[in-house]
Amino acid sequence: MAFLGLVMAVLSGCTGVRAVCPLEGGRAWVEVRSSHFNVRTNLDAETAEEATRELEMLRQGLLQAWGGSFDPPGAVEVIVLSNRAAMEEFTNVRIEGFSATTSDGPVLVMAGNAYVLSEQSADQGTQAHELTHYLSEFALVRQPRWLSEGLASYLESIALRPERQEVILGRLHGPFFQHVHRSGWRTLDELWEWDGKGLLSTAESRQYYASSWLWVHFLISRHADRFEDFQMRLMRGDEPRQAWEESFRGVKDMAGQLHAYVHGGRHVTYPTITAPLKPETSPIHTRLMVPGEVHAIRAQLFLMTPGAAPTEERLEKAEREMAQALRENPDNVTVALLRIRSTADPFRRLELARALAERHPESGQAWDALAQALDAAGNTSEEQEAARLRAVELLPDSISAQNGLAGFYARTSQPEKGLAAARRALALAPGNAAVLDTWSTLLFQLGRCQEALSAQQLAADMLHEGTPERLRRTVHDTLARYEAVCGTASSPAPSSEPAAVPGAH
Repeated sequence: MAFLGLVMAVLSGCTGVRAVCPLEGGRAWVEVRSSHFNVRTNLDAETAEEATRELEMLRQGLLQAWGGSFDPPGAVEVIVLSNRAAMEEFTNVRIEGFSATTSDGPVLVMAGNAYVLSEQSADQGTQAHELTHYLSEFALVRQPRWLSEGLASYLESIALRPERQEVILGRLHGPFFQHVHRSGWRTLDELWEWDGKGLLSTAESRQYYASSWLWVHFLISRHADRFEDFQMRLMRGDEPRQAWEESFRGVKDMAGQLHAYVHGGRHVTYPTITAPLKPETSPIHTRLMVPGEVHAIRAQLFLMTPGAAPTEERLEKAEREMAQALRENPDNVTVALLRIRSTADPFRRLELARALAERHPESGQAWDALAQALDAAGNTSEEQEAARLRAVELLPDSISAQNGLAGFYARTSQPEKGLAAARRALALAPGNAAVLDTWSTLLFQLGRCQEALSAQQLAADMLHEGTPERLRRTVHDTLARYEAVCGTASSPAPSSEPAAVPGAH
């Protein structure tokens, strides 16, 4: 059995073949919470705390790309496996980490032996890429896909130097540079059309990613002032192509400049950015996890880890883990929530959710689950409204709860009542396509057609690599409908935003 299935040392929890006790070779699991991360892992507590501090340091280093005062709210969920081999139990492809999108933001999954972030760690690049997507949503109101992926790839090569209290950004991405040097790159006109290309082959996809990195690296190195102006326009919500034309008006032969940038040989310099890195002082809180929570994590990983495993096989394995989780800890909220969300029958799901809310009336997650179950069962009565109001009362910083309440009022044609929750959800996740979609629906219902169209266009601009296909279709279909009714979108009003990614020096 892989390490992830070896459950923590709780003497009363050693039952069943899947909940292997430490005496049988298992590890204890801990949850470590810091200001911006919630890490669940079977690393030992000391290493888990070190890994959490280093994630905080990575986040701080990435934030320097937008200026030292930029510090968006929210915490990211992270699962750390004690050994890279442990990942193999959950997928049929070789990966060292991945991210998944949930209704409350990203979940980052990584693995390593005595995991510590370092310049040599492949995990650092993966997590820097995904954290950049998360953070950039707070910085850039609109993001064409090539810019989003280019910035994330640009920041993959981050180098943390805590002993010097500095961070270095913008080093060459070796694999991508070799790729474009050997195989060429996509033109910027082609990159603007990336999101409309549909499913690409692995080779095509790699060329788009490498090309996006190249253009961003080139623009920061050679046209820093214009690139910063371009980002400032996107921060104000300007239409991306128009913003580009305004910022780069008058630039001649950019294609030739880029060719020289790649093939100029030893005479070409590739500057980096050096920024300050403060000592990490985030408070750390650690607790032992109960066996049922570990089985819930295992079930979650079987369902969301990338790979071509059939859905039926994934569900079967997840079902076994959930059944064991309920035997170990039948009244644990985390375990019960996973069971509710994985139940296909909407009326059985509603029954389980009602029971959970009754047993845990102070759990905002329980009330949010009840509200979602009521909605799935077609119940849009006052009971769902009450459940959603209770959820946001208990979980004021939950994107899911706030957007759920706003969405309820949109579905029941009460847009005025949904505005406050929608604004709160936007403050928590300004680049979340689902949140923007709800916000635009409320505006459209209020007759604010141009604002609704602009908001929906923002939602379309934020559809990136991890967006579920169903949401992608919904956003584009709604945008087409609004364009037919409202005409051409106007840019949103300017807002106070952080500085753009600085030029290299």
